[in-house]
Amino acid sequence: MIGPFMPFIAIVGPNGAGKSNIMDAISFVIGEKNKALRVRRLNDLIFHKSDGTLIAPSAHVTAFFEIEGKSKKFTRCIHNSCSEFKIDNQIVSSELYIHELASLGLNTKTKSFLVFQGTIESMCMASPTEISLMFDELSKSAELKLEYKKYKREMQQINVELHYMVQKKKYILAEKKRLILQREEAGEYTLLQKEYLDTKTELQLFKLLHIKKVLKKLKILWTDIKSKIDEYNDDEKKVEIVLQRNKNRYAELTDHVTTIENNLTAMEQKLARENEQLLNAKEKACYLQKKILHLRTSLTKVRHANETHKRTIRDLQDELAKMEQLKIGLTQSISSQLESQGSNIELDNAQVKEYCLLKGRVQRECAEYTKHLNCLKREQENDQYKLDNEKRKKQEMDDKKNRELQFRINQMENKIKSLEQYIMTTEITLTEQQKFKHILESGITQNRIIIEETQEELDRITKELNAFKVDKFAISRENKKLEINNILKSLFPEVYGRLSTLCEPVHERYNIALTKVLWKYKDAIIVKTEKVAKQCISYLKEQQISVETFLPLDSLKVKPLSKNLQHILRDMKDSKNVQLLYNIIKFLPQDISNAVLFATNNIILCETPEDAQRIAYESHLVDRYTCISLDGSFYQKSGIISGGFLELSTKAAVWQNKNIQKLKLQKVALMRKLKDASQYTTKESELNTVNYEILSLTSRLKYSRTDIENIKKQLIDFKMNSESVDQQLTLISCNIESIEKAMHRRYKKIETVENEIFKVEDTIFTDFCRNIDVNNIREYERGKLRIRKEQKKRATELENQYDCIKNTLDLEIRRNTEDKVMQYETAIQSTEEQLKLTLLEESAIASNIEKQSIEFDNLKSVHSNMDIEVVEAKNEVAQCRHQIGIIAKLILEAKREYTMIVMKIKQKITELNSIIKNFKMEGLTIPMLDQNTSYSSTCISSSLSSNASEQGDGGILAKIDFSYLPQELQTSGDEEFEDIKNKLSENVKILENKLKFISAPNLKAKENMAIINVKLNTLNKALKEIRDNALIAKEKFTRIIFTKYEAAPFIVLDEIDAALDKINVENIVSFIQFNANLMHFIIISLKKELFVNADGLLGVSSRQEEDFLESKIFTLSLKSYKTKKEDMRDQLNK
Repeated sequence: MIGPFMPFIAIVGPNGAGKSNIMDAISFVIGEKNKALRVRRLNDLIFHKSDGTLIAPSAHVTAFFEIEGKSKKFTRCIHNSCSEFKIDNQIVSSELYIHELASLGLNTKTKSFLVFQGTIESMCMASPTEISLMFDELSKSAELKLEYKKYKREMQQINVELHYMVQKKKYILAEKKRLILQREEAGEYTLLQKEYLDTKTELQLFKLLHIKKVLKKLKILWTDIKSKIDEYNDDEKKVEIVLQRNKNRYAELTDHVTTIENNLTAMEQKLARENEQLLNAKEKACYLQKKILHLRTSLTKVRHANETHKRTIRDLQDELAKMEQLKIGLTQSISSQLESQGSNIELDNAQVKEYCLLKGRVQRECAEYTKHLNCLKREQENDQYKLDNEKRKKQEMDDKKNRELQFRINQMENKIKSLEQYIMTTEITLTEQQKFKHILESGITQNRIIIEETQEELDRITKELNAFKVDKFAISRENKKLEINNILKSLFPEVYGRLSTLCEPVHERYNIALTKVLWKYKDAIIVKTEKVAKQCISYLKEQQISVETFLPLDSLKVKPLSKNLQHILRDMKDSKNVQLLYNIIKFLPQDISNAVLFATNNIILCETPEDAQRIAYESHLVDRYTCISLDGSFYQKSGIISGGFLELSTKAAVWQNKNIQKLKLQKVALMRKLKDASQYTTKESELNTVNYEILSLTSRLKYSRTDIENIKKQLIDFKMNSESVDQQLTLISCNIESIEKAMHRRYKKIETVENEIFKVEDTIFTDFCRNIDVNNIREYERGKLRIRKEQKKRATELENQYDCIKNTLDLEIRRNTEDKVMQYETAIQSTEEQLKLTLLEESAIASNIEKQSIEFDNLKSVHSNMDIEVVEAKNEVAQCRHQIGIIAKLILEAKREYTMIVMKIKQKITELNSIIKNFKMEGLTIPMLDQNTSYSSTCISSSLSSNASEQGDGGILAKIDFSYLPQELQTSGDEEFEDIKNKLSENVKILENKLKFISAPNLKAKENMAIINVKLNTLNKALKEIRDNALIAKEKFTRIIFTKYEAAPFIVLDEIDAALDKINVENIVSFIQFNANLMHFIIISLKKELFVNADGLLGVSSRQEEDFLESKIFTLSLKSYKTKKEDMRDQLNK
């Protein structure tokens, strides 16, 4: 048995002694479940022996509570693994057991009186929500949560209704007080309103009277202008009749001129063909004349060659006769010479016989040598004859080659050279003409392509211009602005131009956004410096020209482009195509970039209004920026939002007008280009002339090439003949050379044979020669032989000359030059006949061309006269059109005046309708002449018909009684109208301001007072009921609120100081000592800082028994050791 427990008792003991078992016993007896007791079965709570058997079959724990002097026992038993619950030894159910313990403040669900090991650590690491839930469970407020919320909701609803009723009552009381004040103000307001209506009626009637007078004057002007327009229309119709007549005459003349031009073209083409034929005939005649001249030159040469040939034959015949006489004379001269010379050595008869015998002996002995020598000499003579014959042939061949062939070859080569030179010059001329023709053709073709392309481009631009809806007044204004801009640019070079003309969007989709931003500075003129801007302003003032805005580049305060902002906008993923407005503007020159930056001011362009709003007001950017969307939604960083898509769409036409100006300039340039291209058509006649020249040159080349081919063929024949002659000469030379070589070899043989014979002769004639005193017999014989040899040599020479002359004569006789003379004479005769026919053809063509030229000139003069008539007719048409233009301008001016008058009438009628509507809207009464007339539905039409002024003058205005106005107002003039109107308007304004400052009173204040009293009584009754209900609800809610928390009678703490430091331990000790009178504290602790402050100690020790440990418990009171305890506490504090 442990106890009784003091208010503050500490359980101490060594580890493993069983201190925590005391806490498990307390948990068991207050009804904890098995899980909380750290076992699976209740039997596990009974100590087991080492063999696993229980030390006892059952166990129980009893808790004694002393309540107001009475003891109450709570027992929990373990029997057969089951729990039994007893109160004062009476077995009860677990629910009753738990309930009784709860009545003592021991709630097993919350376990607020049991603090196990580690609980303090988990509480320190718990979240605020978990701590709040723990406090709800400890205080049992969670059980009353639903009821608390119900009563609190009812009380809040009653408070709301009560507050509403109180406020409603206050409002009704204030309304009642206000109605009393309004009832007093209503009288004053009615009097002031009546004065205001009278004054306003007087002002409106005065305006109506003025409108009546103005409409009367306008009607007179309207009638005059209409009659003037009718007169102008009549004049225009008359001039149009004359114009139509002149147009018809101009069309007839134009058709006639076109017919003449076609005839001129046909005649010109025919003349061109005739000229081509004439040119060919002249070329042929020229060619034939040159051919005749050439043939005559050749004939002269051939005749000269023929005469030379005849003279040569005669000369050769004379020489041949001379050679015969020379031969006869040579024979006679040799005989006389022999007779005259005689012989120095004379032989007698014996010596002659001996000579003859010896000679015969020599002949006999040398018979073989003589025979062989004679044979050799015969062969030598034959070869000599052959040699002479070959030399004669060679001479003949040389003469033929040099006289005939080479002369003709040189002649033909020279002719070929001259023809080739002529062909080369002609080909160069032809090439140049063909190049010129190609240039003309390509130019004409390119010109036709340019005309077609230009015409297509012109048609496209015209269609685009026709598609645009042009505002003539807007274009007129733009032209005036352009004129001012050009004047300033001409006077001041540092003026760039207007912002709208220097820049434009890169695409049409940005037109509206750019118009919204740049509209303020659209017409601003950009200048380089502020000084130039001041000079321009001074000039505009001097010339009294319209006011202009200037943007000097050197003094503009420009925010530079933020590169960081551009990177941020580029990286935005939730918005597409977000960029600076500056980036979608293209402008020239680049010097005006500061002006564009100033106008755009770092404004961000977005695709949609949602993106623009999000970036302007909801983005994560450091600074706020102004944003605009493509439809013109403008989100300023100051918070102002504006739009206006329809208006901006109309204003955006400024970029369209800019395109129109560009298109017009393109149209003018294209028309000028088309006109220049049309003038190039005159090159076609030049092309025809070039074609005729090319044809003529081609025919010349054709004839020249034919001649040169024929001559080349003849030259080839002559060269072949020359080559054949050369081959023959080569063969003859070879023959001569071989014959000479054979004769030279034979001559050596003859000398050898003669030497043998001479040896025999010398042997035989040794004695004979000694007798006649000669060295050898040949010396004797040489005297006679020399003469004979000379005779023979001379005869041979004469014979050779005779043969040569005879051969030459035969050759000349065989060469017939008369045929060539006849051939050339025949060729000249045929060529002259061809020339005569060509000249006749040329003269016929020339006469025909002359006739056609006369006809062409006559037709051309007729065409010139017709051109003059066409120009006159065209001038008459232009004059009529000019007259019509003048009349149209007069009509336009008259119609403009008419329109202005009609507009003024409409304006006055509109003012009349407005005044009448104001009468109706303000409840004013128009004084009418006829009191039965009603104006409630009166409304004057503002159409442009002729009865518009009649409606205004003779309609409602004629029925109004203006006598209501004072006499001085009725008789006032137009010059006094403004002053009187301003005076009356000022009076009306004063009264109106008074009425404005006086809040409009409630004229039904009396009627509303009764209604307010009824509402007030009803509200008081409802308020009383709500207050009664509120008292009942408040009592219930207060009862719930003041339900007190009942603390447990004791609390058991298991080593709570294990995780605490010294300061927190001291705090726990202070808390326990402060609350010791409210409940008991049982603490398991091993720290002396804690247990030394206890009222008593419960010691737990263990002792080893047989096979188990047995715990022992002892109690020690520390009250008697108070002094010692305090000393210990002081010592600990130190």
